[in-house]
Amino acid sequence: MKRTMIAAATVAALAAPAYAELEGDLSLTYHSQYNYRGVNGILENALGTDLTEDTFETEINAAYKLNDQWSLVAGGTIHSLTDTSVDHDRIRGGVRYTTDCYTVELGYQSQDFRTVLGNLDTSEIYLNVGTQCPLTGADVNLFVAHDTDMLEGTYAELSFHKGWEVAENATFGVTAGVSYSFDYWENLIGTGSDWNHGYITLSLAYQATENLTLTPYVTFSQGFDALDATSTVGPGVEEEDEITYGLKASVQF
Repeated sequence: MKRTMIAAATVAALAAPAYAELEGDLSLTYHSQYNYRGVNGILENALGTDLTEDTFETEINAAYKLNDQWSLVAGGTIHSLTDTSVDHDRIRGGVRYTTDCYTVELGYQSQDFRTVLGNLDTSEIYLNVGTQCPLTGADVNLFVAHDTDMLEGTYAELSFHKGWEVAENATFGVTAGVSYSFDYWENLIGTGSDWNHGYITLSLAYQATENLTLTPYVTFSQGFDALDATSTVGPGVEEEDEITYGLKASVQF
C-alpha cells in the first residue's frame, strides 16, 4: 500500500501545474543499506542485518518564494526499512535566505525513530549554509543540527560536491564529507565529542525528461570514534567501513 501511494504521489507531481512562487521536488530512492549520519553497523547489530538492507526513502521538499532573497521551506521524509512497518520519518520547516554567493537555511526538524529505536522521538534546530568554492568551483555545504530533546547534542557535517557533464543530459558527480559529534550520541550509545564519520559518493545524474532525473550512486563510508558504542548496544560495537549503492528518481515541480 505504501509503495502504491508513493507511485501515485509521483504521478501527481508530474501532472501538477507550475507556480512561480512554489518550487520543489519529490523523490523515491532505493538504498542497499540504511544509513543515518554514518550509523549502519550499530543498527545491524541492534536490529539484525535483514532489517537494514534494501530500504526505500520517499522525500518531498518545497520552497515558497516571498521575494528574490527569502523563501519559506518545508520537507518530509519516510525511510522504510525492509520490514515496511519499520520507518524513520522526518518533517522539517524553516526559512531560507539566498544571494548570488551563498544560501542560508534555518529551521526545525522533528524525527520519529520509534519503530527503529524503541521510543526515540526527537527534534532539532538546524542551520544549513551553502556556497561555492572560488578555487575549485565545488559546492561547499555546512550542516549543523542541535538536538533539543532526546539526544541533547550537536551534529556538524562539512561536505563538498563537484559535477562534470560527461554526455548530453548526464552529469558525473563527486561528493565528499566529514562530520563531528558534540555529545550527540551520548544518551544513545554512550560516546562523547569526537569525529563522527567520513564518506565519498560517486553519482551519475541523468535527466530523462524536463522534470525527471535518475541518479545511480555508490558511497564509501567510514565510521570514526564517535560511533564506537560503549553502552546500550554493547561495548566493543564499532562502525567500520562500508560500501552502499542505490538509485534515486526525482521529479521537479
